[in-house]
Amino acid sequence: MAISTSAGLLDRNHSQSIFKHAILRRYVTPYAAMVGSSSPGHRVAIVDGFAGRGRYPDGTPASGELILKAAAKASRAIVEATLVEKKRADYEKLAQVVGEYQALGVRAVARQGLVHEHLNSIVTAAKGIPLFLFLDPCGAGLPFLDLARVLDGERRQARPSTEVLLNFSADFTRRATGALAAGHHSHESLPALDRVCGGTWWREVALQALGPDSTFEPCAEAVARAYTDRLARMTGMHGITVPVKRRVHHQPVYHLVFLTRSPFGIWVFADAIARARYEWLEALGPQTDNDDDALFSFGDVVKDVITQEQERARVRVRKNLQGIVARRKRTKLVDEVWSVFDGVYGVANDTTVSTALALATKDGSVSVIEQGKKIRDSVIGPSIR
Repeated sequence: MAISTSAGLLDRNHSQSIFKHAILRRYVTPYAAMVGSSSPGHRVAIVDGFAGRGRYPDGTPASGELILKAAAKASRAIVEATLVEKKRADYEKLAQVVGEYQALGVRAVARQGLVHEHLNSIVTAAKGIPLFLFLDPCGAGLPFLDLARVLDGERRQARPSTEVLLNFSADFTRRATGALAAGHHSHESLPALDRVCGGTWWREVALQALGPDSTFEPCAEAVARAYTDRLARMTGMHGITVPVKRRVHHQPVYHLVFLTRSPFGIWVFADAIARARYEWLEALGPQTDNDDDALFSFGDVVKDVITQEQERARVRVRKNLQGIVARRKRTKLVDEVWSVFDGVYGVANDTTVSTALALATKDGSVSVIEQGKKIRDSVIGPSIR
């Protein structure tokens, strides 16, 4: 099952990196803790397939170093990090960063080349333990069949956990669709996107979504959703797509695609992207009506917008919880993750759910039968009043 979040995540300058990196910080560590607690030897494999230099020139951690930091502070898991980069110059800088963490005792390795060239050895090394893949290319991504092969086969089962977070380029899809619509069938982008999508099916999807005004935004959205759905169905996973835009009125630059088999993964990712989104909003700061990069069409302070958004999300989650107990006598919240976050996935976080549940119990429409250590583990049912 693939869903798309209702919250478009915007980008100004490098703010798309703020969002992606916030997700890594907020998701990778709890992922390692969750799956590492029951993994053989507490081992967990995490891969950055397009790691670049690992660290920006100003010393800010990029995705590679964020994964290394997560490995260094993991307390309930032993993370084995593999960072891959194809460009020789970037790989050499990446290897230096990896070396710093190796000296701290982190199990990490840097590899040069294309990630699909290393997939077999990566999967072999991760046999019997959880595996998380982060794939963030510039342009065309990993060939569909190569990725599906990793997610299927021996790794198709729920355990050991296998999860993926990848960048599906909307810019690349629009460029390929433009060439296709113009009849430029020899354009190099067409076979490249065929490989990424695992066939030519995307061409019909894109052209059907094109519309009479030749706007390419719905094409990119339709192809991204169809890609996620196909990959999820082929591998027995749940898929989530998150659109990321450069400006409020612009088309998505890319869609983040998240794949998991676990309701816990769906839940923790919901919390991670909601909090990452607010971190991104706060980084942008307040905008004005005269600002060409205006995030809002009015002079709101960012915190006020976040507060209003959270209030709407709490109202929706409260109704969702009431609907759950109307259908079932009792249920653990994580087992109804889709219903809990219905309509507010990407906006509501754990705090939103906790507050909504408190309000629902206060008015007597829902009761907490068992209080979980985490809100997702709580069991709810109809009011016992």
